[in-house]
Amino acid sequence: MSTDSPVQANSIININDEKAPDLIEVPPEAFAKIENVEETNITSSSIFNKCWKWIKIYFMKFRGLHEERPKRLPWQEYIWSFIGAFFGIAAVAFLHFRLVDRHHLSFLIGSFGASAAIIFGAPHTPLAQPRNLIGGHLIGATCGCIVRLAVYQFEKSIGCAVAVATAILVTQLTGTTHPPAGATALIAVTAHPILPWANFQFILIPALTGACTVLLVALIVNNMAPKRTYPSFWW
Repeated sequence: MSTDSPVQANSIININDEKAPDLIEVPPEAFAKIENVEETNITSSSIFNKCWKWIKIYFMKFRGLHEERPKRLPWQEYIWSFIGAFFGIAAVAFLHFRLVDRHHLSFLIGSFGASAAIIFGAPHTPLAQPRNLIGGHLIGATCGCIVRLAVYQFEKSIGCAVAVATAILVTQLTGTTHPPAGATALIAVTAHPILPWANFQFILIPALTGACTVLLVALIVNNMAPKRTYPSFWW
């Protein structure tokens, strides 16, 4: 059986020995459950043995950590999540259909539905905070619009992949990770018809203005709930 210490085990995931965020890195004590691999020669440094050990550990991870799933929230929280999501999307949809749609513009995109699920369903998570909501959609839209001009018009499949991957990378680097930002980037790069300013208007409308509208509703509704305080931080 493996005799590696927790620190050594952790280094398999984090090669540079730098501490990764909790959302990515598996705690050493949890990772120890996975790295329970038999070694025929622990002192061997051959490439074959190292690769074989990595393969065993890799497929052991598919079994999961066997941790207990989080407990259900009080039923009142589900009601507040519904109310918040309802009014958040209703506000964006109202502005879309009653104001901008007649001018052949868009104010409603699918990624706002994903944002509503996070902001009203899990308002205390880092991904739901205003910095992540606004910054995520802003960066996602910007990446999508740039990639549309630079890559998508030449190769559509690569353009879609580059837009989403770049949005994820930039939001991680700037501390604005927000999963719906990837969807915003994909919508921006594939948008049809093209909006004014070579589609760069997409960054302002609907990405930025729509995200701000959802944020305003989140501030109003989430703080009406007795056990909710939103946001946890602004910046």
